[in-house]
Amino acid sequence: MGRKSRGKIIKQQRELEEEKRNPMRRDMRLFLKKKNVKIENAQGMLCLVSVMVDFMIHNSIRTFLKLPGISPEEDQADKNRMSILGKALEYEAAHLKIEMEDIVKNLVYPLTAKTELVYPIMNKILGGLDAMALSDDFRQTTENQIENPDLWKDSLEDYAERTEDYFQALKELFILTIIIIRSSLDANQSENSYDKNYDDIRDTYRILPADFLKLRRRATEFFKIAFASYLRIEFQPLRDQLDKQLVEPAVG
Repeated sequence: MGRKSRGKIIKQQRELEEEKRNPMRRDMRLFLKKKNVKIENAQGMLCLVSVMVDFMIHNSIRTFLKLPGISPEEDQADKNRMSILGKALEYEAAHLKIEMEDIVKNLVYPLTAKTELVYPIMNKILGGLDAMALSDDFRQTTENQIENPDLWKDSLEDYAERTEDYFQALKELFILTIIIIRSSLDANQSENSYDKNYDDIRDTYRILPADFLKLRRRATEFFKIAFASYLRIEFQPLRDQLDKQLVEPAVG
């Protein structure tokens, strides 16, 4: 085997290893191959696509779980960042003689929908929420809000006399929500009914039926707020890195 052949094989092996570490890279390579563009000539475009996909994954998770907005200012800033990314990608596309619409339709959108990219992020956050549910911070945060008629527009009939039972029921409902979401991400998991789990929680803590429905709503909202907060933290380094690149002058 000649030196060139060995070098080619080593290069291919490195590319395969990189694709295993980065699920985006294979799709990017195949897309560029169809366009007869060498990957080394499209690094700027690929970097922009990668960042854009990350932002769109962030938004798709928010939409999928119907998460509330944590910071309207940050949401607007994200829209501005996406606008800048779009203009920069359009410039790179023109340079490579590739249609912008083609990149978005056949690369960006498919990557955004890849479970290999989305599910690890969601599972990481769910793991953080697992730990949070057992922490003192969870108790302090939720106990102050469980019975808040101004917030919930209703009241828990039996809460004042049995605050600990209500808190424990809420915590188990919060954890059950995590279990249900995590189960929905497992392709090998058959669809389950969690009615018995809900009944067991209600019966264990002897929660009135009407109050239990209210507790379920509270647990769901607490979950969404916590997930949204963790999601924001997860993507903050991406925002910081992009903002830094936007303000720093190019070198060279």
